[in-house]
Amino acid sequence: MLFTSAKVSQLGLLPQGQPERYIRVQKMVAVMDASGFGTCSNHRECEAVCPKGIGIEFIARMNRDLIKSAFLAEKRIAAAGEGGAG
Repeated sequence: MLFTSAKVSQLGLLPQGQPERYIRVQKMVAVMDASGFGTCSNHRECEAVCPKGIGIEFIARMNRDLIKSAFLAEKRIAAAGEGGAG
């Protein structure tokens, strides 16, 4: 999860990465889950042994983006429903 979160953060912080930021996080987390990687237990064990020194703050950023992407998706669905009713 550390590697995925670091990559999501890296791409999401670039100006070029903004248009696809929230779609990207959904897709990358879906692939991570389908590949059988676990979720963060917040015990920082992975951070302590990570050979690249990736910290769990990247997981927090990824989780924020994932939650925001779900909120934005609901907002788009609601807006589409309102637009089609008229």
